[in-house]
Amino acid sequence: MSALLRELLDSTITQQINQLDVFPGSRVLEIGAGTGHVTALLARAVGLVGRVVAVDDDTTYLNPSAVVDVYSRDIAVNPDALPGDAASVDLVIARWPHHRLVDPAATIDRMLTRLRPGGWLVLADVTDTRPRVHRAATTGDEELINRVVRRLYDTALGAGGTGRWPVDVEGLLHGRGMEQVCLSAASETWTGGGPGCGVLAGIVDHARPTLQALGVHVDDIDYFQTVMTDPNVLLRSIERRGVHARKPA
Repeated sequence: MSALLRELLDSTITQQINQLDVFPGSRVLEIGAGTGHVTALLARAVGLVGRVVAVDDDTTYLNPSAVVDVYSRDIAVNPDALPGDAASVDLVIARWPHHRLVDPAATIDRMLTRLRPGGWLVLADVTDTRPRVHRAATTGDEELINRVVRRLYDTALGAGGTGRWPVDVEGLLHGRGMEQVCLSAASETWTGGGPGCGVLAGIVDHARPTLQALGVHVDDIDYFQTVMTDPNVLLRSIERRGVHARKPA
């Protein structure tokens, strides 16, 4: 489930990176590297003289190389486990780690410490805006989708807790003296049978034990999988948030 959840944020991370200068020789710290898709993009950008340090509590999908160092660390539980020295990297990238952060602000502070003057911080997470069903093929499907996703969000996504960066992350970064703070949020329409609904179905499938413990019947979970393959279904995706900011030179 971890990998599936983090895939939701790959496009947000990529869009943020494309707005910045990641040049050959750059030193990058990537937190919540997940499936390694963004790690590979970064490795190509920094070239053979650069370095990408990829960190995740689950490094199953990450492979070290001449350019990429891999660390298995649970930063959500222990922000002090973040690798790297002070002022040692040009870019820090951090996905929301899919489970509750002990202290989101302290975690961000550890990242800022590792940034060189003039370096960039990129953060990504999801907001507490649930998907909205625009169209369902059968009466009752809309209620089912909303109920299952709400249960999923309130547990796996940590809604109402600390499973995200601070709500006013812009204010926090300004308060830390960061410059050029830019935040964006995006969602799109997902169609049944498409990749977005496929990811959502996969997350729900992996979260079966949790959902059943919360009272979602196994038949509803099975039917949800079927509904997510129906091209007549249209829903607004979970909203994703990205922010980048520059440390003063």
